[in-house]
Amino acid sequence: MIRMPIAKKSIQLTSTILLASSLLLSACSSGNNNNVNNNENTSPSSSNQGSDATAEPTKGPKPKITVSVYDRNNVPEEEGTITDNRWTKWIQENAPVDVEFVPIPRTNSAERWNVLFASGDAPDLIFEFSNAFMREIADKGQLMPLDDLIENHSTTYKQFLGENPLIQKLTKHNGETYFFGRIIPMTTNHFLMIRKDWLDKLGLDVPKTTEEFLNVAKAFTYDDPDGNKKDDTLGATFQAVDFFYQLNNIPDDPITSYFLENDELKRSWDRPAADLAFKKAMYEAGVVDKDIFADKNGAKAQQDWLNGKLGIWGMGGLEGGQSYSAYETFVKNNPDADVMILPLPETEFGSFAPAGGTPMQFTAAINATAKNPEAVMQYIDWLSSEDVAKTLMYGFEGEHYKIGENGCPKPIDPEKNKKELSWNGDMYMLANTGLMGECAEFSNQLDPSKPLDQAYLDLIKQGRDAYLTPDRPLWKELEFSPALPADMLVTTNTVKNTMTNIYTKAIVGGPSVTVEQAMKDAQKAWESAGGKKIDDFYAKSYADNKENIIHTDEYFKYIRD
Repeated sequence: MIRMPIAKKSIQLTSTILLASSLLLSACSSGNNNNVNNNENTSPSSSNQGSDATAEPTKGPKPKITVSVYDRNNVPEEEGTITDNRWTKWIQENAPVDVEFVPIPRTNSAERWNVLFASGDAPDLIFEFSNAFMREIADKGQLMPLDDLIENHSTTYKQFLGENPLIQKLTKHNGETYFFGRIIPMTTNHFLMIRKDWLDKLGLDVPKTTEEFLNVAKAFTYDDPDGNKKDDTLGATFQAVDFFYQLNNIPDDPITSYFLENDELKRSWDRPAADLAFKKAMYEAGVVDKDIFADKNGAKAQQDWLNGKLGIWGMGGLEGGQSYSAYETFVKNNPDADVMILPLPETEFGSFAPAGGTPMQFTAAINATAKNPEAVMQYIDWLSSEDVAKTLMYGFEGEHYKIGENGCPKPIDPEKNKKELSWNGDMYMLANTGLMGECAEFSNQLDPSKPLDQAYLDLIKQGRDAYLTPDRPLWKELEFSPALPADMLVTTNTVKNTMTNIYTKAIVGGPSVTVEQAMKDAQKAWESAGGKKIDDFYAKSYADNKENIIHTDEYFKYIRD
């Protein structure tokens, strides 16, 4: 693997601490996230850097700006509120501008944004994870083009942008820069685990193709792998099956059902058809829960896994606290079990990776009506600087952390850090954690001297080996999320429900409901709803912007050794 090239020297983390749990696509708690891989890695908190991060005092009154911050209702009562706490006070004391924070509910941010823009009360600086929503408001003229502002009034961010041409591509929209981006660690996210002890007991090899996957799932269901002489196990779930075919979690998703053919973007019907056929085969073989569609959030499947009654299972966030906690519970419930990460099986279209933590994202923009964009740019430069990012992420050396043997920060009192730092991640959505090496990754929180942590570190390594390799293209070909015009957006939202119902009926309907007929019905529904206009829109959008669209195979050079 290639070490990520960066123009300036690697950051020496002499004043940082452990990342708190990553908030990945599993962090897609927002109702307006279009893609599973939202990279919402907001809370690596544990320590800070103090004096080095303090800006030079500003002479005279500071210019005032307004800045959004997500409100997740997770600030401890004794710490204040998301807009009035120890870190907002620290920012006020040290930033070159006077910041007024505007709370945005995380669970319905788009709705709140629409109200604020309609009333003329939207803040100057907008932080938002949904790329599709950001492009939508850019198309409405609600965001400010940034090229001249960055060129004439930026320092730190301008240098960062010049050193990272892919960020320049990512942050452009219709040929102009509208967004501010950052580099984050390229890590795993979604994953599959398989009961290795069950494979060994039944004399089975690790499945490498979809046919082998189905056969293993059947054996796990019917051949008593737990040896209790009861018919009480299941082979698998639908978790990650869409990724087998390089599709999103929703096979009728308008973006991820498009693929390049001779440098033209065309809608695929053969991949969704293959995906549907495999799910139908799994359901009819009885290897998944017959009520699988009632388990909308996967809670029942997770409970079956934790209780030792499911052979293949997965979720989002392999390199994060939620998945680690699930593994800890699994080990307590099944102390003799042996699990491993399962590479996605090969299909007729190739072998792919599930949704992962791509190494860059854009998270901010400036309101088109901002009265002092130069002051906003001052804040962006300050906020995206190395020292400020480390301070907000990690706290203060000697108070929140000390430097460990590997040069990375280690928490002095994890409970103190949880109370004082774990909730402030949305204040540093421009932190370039991808330039901070291993110290900024979840694995740095684990202690290899503890057997459980070492076992989980082994699983993380297996996941990276299985999913972060150029041999397995990522779950999407392009970093491409153009905002649909309003009429087309209504069309997609309406027809999605129709197509989802068609696919579901095909899976559970038995032999009388064929995949071939379901796909004909789905295509008819798409065309009748005006889908060709959407196909043409995406094709033209790609053709018009191809020089600024990132092909995700470019990301592999960002994998850390």
